[in-house]
Amino acid sequence: MISDLSTIRISYQRARSLVLIVAFALPSISAWQDARAHALGEDYVFTNIKDESIDGNIQIHLSDLREKLGLEIPKNMDKAGAAVEATSQRVHEYIRNNLSIGPESGKPYEFDFNATELLEANGGFAVYKFKMATGPLPDRLQIVHTMLYENDRFHRGLFLIDYNAKTGQAYGGEYTALVFSPTNTRQIIDLNDVPGLLEHREMIWQGMLHIWLGIDHVLFLLSLILPTVLFRQNEQWQSVDRFSRAFLNLLSIITVFTVAHSVSLLLAALDIVAVNSRFVESMIALSIVLVALNNVFVKVQRGALWIILFLGLFHGLGFASVLGNLPFRMVDLVKMVLLFNIGIELGQIVIVALVYPILFKCRSNPLYVPVFLKGGSMLLVVVASIWFFQRAFGLG
Repeated sequence: MISDLSTIRISYQRARSLVLIVAFALPSISAWQDARAHALGEDYVFTNIKDESIDGNIQIHLSDLREKLGLEIPKNMDKAGAAVEATSQRVHEYIRNNLSIGPESGKPYEFDFNATELLEANGGFAVYKFKMATGPLPDRLQIVHTMLYENDRFHRGLFLIDYNAKTGQAYGGEYTALVFSPTNTRQIIDLNDVPGLLEHREMIWQGMLHIWLGIDHVLFLLSLILPTVLFRQNEQWQSVDRFSRAFLNLLSIITVFTVAHSVSLLLAALDIVAVNSRFVESMIALSIVLVALNNVFVKVQRGALWIILFLGLFHGLGFASVLGNLPFRMVDLVKMVLLFNIGIELGQIVIVALVYPILFKCRSNPLYVPVFLKGGSMLLVVVASIWFFQRAFGLG
């Protein structure tokens, strides 16, 4: 029985321990931020905006150089550096034809490339360093980015600012001001008011949206809370007599699930843990099947919260995959991940607040066990089983 109260005390102790571990680990986690920022399907324009010049570097993934520019770049990193240097003139010309930075009205500034390097991160990035003589900078710059969209509508170009002389602000780390795509190639940036892509409230909202739109997470949550208004006696389901007892069942389950997916979300978002996304999505579907089957056949009672803890880890990895697709890079990545997770928890609370009073009110109805619990759980098994086979075997 998922709601067995005998495991609650142990689960709270373990949950508290996990929370403390994460809290003490946060200061050291920031070391992973730079690696986290580099991903396939993106190029990066890093800039230092000074009083009369702009310098920085452009980073392009080696796979884009091979597939979109037709360059012969070895996959062996020991040999790739020489190839990147040898082909740099061709790439410089490509950049000049597909990237421009200049005043809002007027001629773009000239690129002066002065060095080429290889960054061995996520398959390798070629780094092309440049400087632009601008004279007194205007308040507003126009950036046109048409690089690397060749037959790739998912590619994104990120314009990042390390330092902005207009405001005297050093952002540190990596601060993305603009994101370009095939349908958004020309943008204006006000140097007196450099935008962030996602503010704190927006990150929370993104977390809430994901839990609401992630139907597999909603169904897993539903499969967890269906039996919390019941208890087992003489191998039979009985309705709980007090709301406080039902709420304690609910609280124990939600706490363990929250701790599990919060820990794995944080570790995966910071690239400390990496698991194949196909495996993760398959396990999320399988988690619904396992919990729903247990609602029907009640094979696991003691230790059920440990199972929820284990399965919840995969849901956190699923949340992290969505977080990684959001169009942002920021200095304080840990804070943004936590805000995203707060949004998930708030969205989860809304779901429970809407569903749980209905379940509690219906718990004593003779139809609750056969229809709501067993019938509903079997429906979840069917739906989640289809998802599992689609995801595990690439059928959908």
